Amino acid sequence: MAASPPPILRLPDELLIEIAAANPQNSLTPDHPSEWVLSHVCRRFRRAVTSVATLWTRVALDLCCDASAEVFRLYLERSSACTIEVILHAMHDAELESPKGLHYLRPHITRIARLTIVVDCADSHEALDTILTSFRNVVMPSLEYLEIKNSSDREIDILDLSPLETPNITSLKMTYCTPSFPPPPWMVPIAHLHLSGNTYPAGGNSDIFRFIITQHPSLVYLYLDVSALTFGLGNGIVSRSLTHLDLEFDESDTDGLSRELASFDTPNLTHLSLHFAHGDQLAFLFDSIKPASRLAFPAVTSLTLANADRTQCHCEVDQLFRDEYKSITAPPLRLFPVMSSLTLIRECFTPRIVSDLLGPGSQPWPQLEILALKPMAADEQNLYATLRDVVRWKQSQQEPLPTFKLSPDLFARDFWAENGVVVELLEEHGMVDSVF
Repeated sequence: MAASPPPILRLPDELLIEIAAANPQNSLTPDHPSEWVLSHVCRRFRRAVTSVATLWTRVALDLCCDASAEVFRLYLERSSACTIEVILHAMHDAELESPKGLHYLRPHITRIARLTIVVDCADSHEALDTILTSFRNVVMPSLEYLEIKNSSDREIDILDLSPLETPNITSLKMTYCTPSFPPPPWMVPIAHLHLSGNTYPAGGNSDIFRFIITQHPSLVYLYLDVSALTFGLGNGIVSRSLTHLDLEFDESDTDGLSRELASFDTPNLTHLSLHFAHGDQLAFLFDSIKPASRLAFPAVTSLTLANADRTQCHCEVDQLFRDEYKSITAPPLRLFPVMSSLTLIRECFTPRIVSDLLGPGSQPWPQLEILALKPMAADEQNLYATLRDVVRWKQSQQEPLPTFKLSPDLFARDFWAENGVVVELLEEHGMVDSVF
């Protein structure tokens, strides 16, 4: 009697397709996406998976590799007439003289909905210019998202994007490269703009950012790296449309936080995120607003301070910086009158900030509904002790506690359940720059 085929070969075609489509961002193997692996199991699997065009719409090309070009061609063919997401990357020490496989994309340019270009070459600017040549003076009606990233440690000149024609674009993300000034007309309808790690003309000219912010009536999300601006953004940056603002600072700039926030007049801003600022700056900001001050952020409900990779901060090691921390004497209701959510991710002085705002002797802050915390490793035990003091103080005063969203190690403590405290696990992934 012939042996029966293994169970996986008895799966119906519909289930195979569901497996391939379950999560197109993940892979069944470290190097290949699900649809590619399944299409190489047997003829039936190949026929089933290749018959569904939507499984082949995320296409990637290594511009330095001939083998990648052939796979790229197959994906383009199998995606049929669907809109596609294209990832182009050139990671090579040598100059990019002739991109491999890029010519396969030209007949499909009008189908591109998302385009990401990443370079790390001997001459990254020339590589980007070479790649962008394929898209210049060609209308891309489907393009909604464009990302350009210089991953090398070499600075590049300002990038001329003016020849692009993208009438329906809504999102632009640029990393370690800067668009030309004035911005091209196609940038006017952009709603989501991310400019980080940027290089600027000598002196850190902020005119390009002032122009972008004030002249784009549809801009609702902005991520702006202000760390290289020698003289800051200046005053009077007005935006009625902006609802989400992320600012990235130079860690060594001790005055940047208050200075740059003072630049904005954004009456409809609801979410504010500050990257690489310091806890003592936040304390100074919270406690420096006088009763007669203009309300800078009257609609902000969520404030986040985040540091991506910080494990320890010199602020908490150097006695001089520890002495400069000024206690917060009251909730920041004059600056953020409707704020209900505060997030601190790897922020220095987190235990002291939490104690000042919610600990013994603090003023009531009933409108604070969510406090999300992921401390640096060195602060974890100290923060846990502070949170226990907060809980005991609030319960003794019969005051409401906010919902704590905590890092995994803090979340796992037994104290919360033993004292009837509502806690949730903090999911850091996707919190920062979630629009993109």
